[in-house]
Amino acid sequence: MSGGDRPTGTLTLVFSDMEGSTRLARALGDGWPALLARHRAVLRVAVEAEGGTVVDCHGDSMFAVFRSASAGVRAASEAQRRMGAEPWPDGAVVRVRIGVHTGEPALTADGGYAGVDVSHAARLCAAGHGGQVLMSESARLVSGAETISLGTAALPDIEPAAAVHQLVGDGLDREFPPLRTNARPPNAGPDPNRGDAEARIDRAAEAFEQRVTEHIADAVERAFQWSPGKKPPRGN
Repeated sequence: MSGGDRPTGTLTLVFSDMEGSTRLARALGDGWPALLARHRAVLRVAVEAEGGTVVDCHGDSMFAVFRSASAGVRAASEAQRRMGAEPWPDGAVVRVRIGVHTGEPALTADGGYAGVDVSHAARLCAAGHGGQVLMSESARLVSGAETISLGTAALPDIEPAAAVHQLVGDGLDREFPPLRTNARPPNAGPDPNRGDAEARIDRAAEAFEQRVTEHIADAVERAFQWSPGKKPPRGN
């Protein structure tokens, strides 16, 4: 689809990313490409059934846009249900995290999108867990979706700190760990019930996971905003 055919204006942006994809790829070996293709097909069906447009796929991530916020939310919900119901090969457990944000991204000449709204959706996705759909305040308000408030989180490169909501509904899990460490609520203090040694180990593990997660999120964001006429971003 050319740039002139893409929707513009106020859009709902949906990012998805597979949880634990490196582990799955290692475990499946030669079976990984087929599973990855099936994962994309399942997501694409959910997107297109609601009139959405798949903008791009990069690795195990997908980026789609919708003219209707409610349609984008329905697609995200249906994608999670379909992923959970799919009979994956070799007993694999495939779960995706999804971020949904409504804004006005800039359309690029090659039919992609760029701007802070794209970053916002990508960062929401990176903050979640497999099976979870995270939404921005704008997506929640425009769509009227039923959500649980997760408070305010400091999403990297998104200022000020942003309200984060979790989509709830039939077939969706409700209980998840706290937001991933690259989107921890600001000024989160230590857990008083954990000892000093355990707390230090936790902080070291969280810091390492944050560096890895931010690197991946940055790489995905650069890939989706790169135009063919430009040099590929370094590190991709």
